[in-house]
Amino acid sequence: MEDVKLLKNIPLFKDFKVTELMNVSMVAKIETFRQEQIIFKERARGDALYVIKQGSCRVLKSDSFGEEHMLSVLKAGEYFGEISLVDRAPRSATVIAHEDCQLLVIRRADFRNLIAGNSEIERKFYKSFSEVLCERLRITNENLTFSHEINKMLQELD
Repeated sequence: MEDVKLLKNIPLFKDFKVTELMNVSMVAKIETFRQEQIIFKERARGDALYVIKQGSCRVLKSDSFGEEHMLSVLKAGEYFGEISLVDRAPRSATVIAHEDCQLLVIRRADFRNLIAGNSEIERKFYKSFSEVLCERLRITNENLTFSHEINKMLQELD
């Protein structure tokens, strides 16, 4: 039941009934990672969603010069890798255990099998997935606009 409570707080599963969350938790596996252990690398093939049960993870992104930059530190109750449930594109960032952590892992193949047999779960997931992506796009647009404004101010100072 602990995993069901964890999943209920994930925006992707917010509209799921308890029985639907139980179905999702049944296909999930628990994996543990030691501090500084790589969970996955940028450009690796994506195949799972990860929900942090305990501990924390760092998200790193390489720039065009090959330098890594920390994007965020995710804590218990947060998640990453959700896009791989939908597509097979390479990972967009590297994720490393910031401290010892325990993750609830939902593999793409297992999730696809689950939703193939339940159109209600599939509908709810894709609705929530779309909402999450829309929110992230809005944030990205704001950040991009802010970045352009900063660049313009820096050019004016020169």
